Amino acid sequence: MGTSAACMWATIYFAVHENGKLIPTYKSNLLLFVRYIDDIFGIWIDTAESPNACNNFIIDTNDFGILTWDFEQVGSSVNFLDLTITIEGTKITTKTYQKALNLYQYIMPSSAHPPGMMRGIISGLLKTYRRQNTYQSDYNKIAIETFKRHVARGWNRATMKEYILTADAKLTERLTTKPPTSLPSPNPTTESKLTNHERIFLNWEYHPNDIPRKNVRAIFNDTCKELFDDALGIKQITIAYSRPKNLKDVLTKAKLYQVPGREASKFYSGELSDR
Repeated sequence: MGTSAACMWATIYFAVHENGKLIPTYKSNLLLFVRYIDDIFGIWIDTAESPNACNNFIIDTNDFGILTWDFEQVGSSVNFLDLTITIEGTKITTKTYQKALNLYQYIMPSSAHPPGMMRGIISGLLKTYRRQNTYQSDYNKIAIETFKRHVARGWNRATMKEYILTADAKLTERLTTKPPTSLPSPNPTTESKLTNHERIFLNWEYHPNDIPRKNVRAIFNDTCKELFDDALGIKQITIAYSRPKNLKDVLTKAKLYQVPGREASKFYSGELSDR
C-alpha cells in the first residue's frame, strides 16, 4: 500500500463511483449496500423489470479504475470480514469466520508483556466470539480452537484452560444475571472511590525481570504513604506499565512526515490556505 493513508484514499476514491453510479442506478435492487475498504456486503432484491440487473451491477462495479472485484455467488449465506452471515427462514444468523490462511500468531508466553495481559486478551476474544455467534455450539467450537491455538504457540495447557474457563464464566454470569429493578440504597459506611488527585501514578516500561509491582507498593506503603497522605493527600500508588518498543515499532513506522509550519491540522483549522 505504501503510505499509511492509502486505505483512506482508496476508500474515498471508490466512493465517487458508488455515489455517482452504483447506488443511483441500482437503488431499487440494493436493500443494503455497505463497504469496508475492499470488502462489500449487500442484500440484493431481484425485480421483474430488470432480470439481468445483477450481472449489469457486477460489470458496472468493475468498470472503474484498473482493479477488479471478486464476487461471491448470490445466495443466502456469505462471508463478510470476520463473520459468516446467513438467512435462515425469517431470521439472520451469524458465526465467526476465519480465513484458511490465518496464521493465528498470538502472543507467545516468552514475550515481555505485563502480567495479566493474557487474561485480558482471552477475555476480549471470547467476548467478541459471544457476540459473533448466534448458536452456542458455534461459540463453543471457536473457544476450543482458541485454546488449541494458544497451546500450539507455547502456552501451558492448564494455564490457558484456566484463563478461558474463567473468562467464559464471567461472560455467562453477565448474560444470566438480571439487572436490578431499582438502584441500591447508598451505604454510608462504603468508602468512596479515590479521585486522580488522591492517587500517584508511576509510569514504568515493563520488563519481566524488574521488581514486581506488589513489592513497589509495599515499599511505598512502608516509606512514603503516611508522608504523601499528610502533605499531598495522596492515598494510593498505581503502577502503570507501558509496553517496551519491539521490532515492529522500529521497522514499520506509520507516522507521516509533515513539513514544519505546514502540518495538516493547520490547513484544517484555516491557519493556512491551500495555495
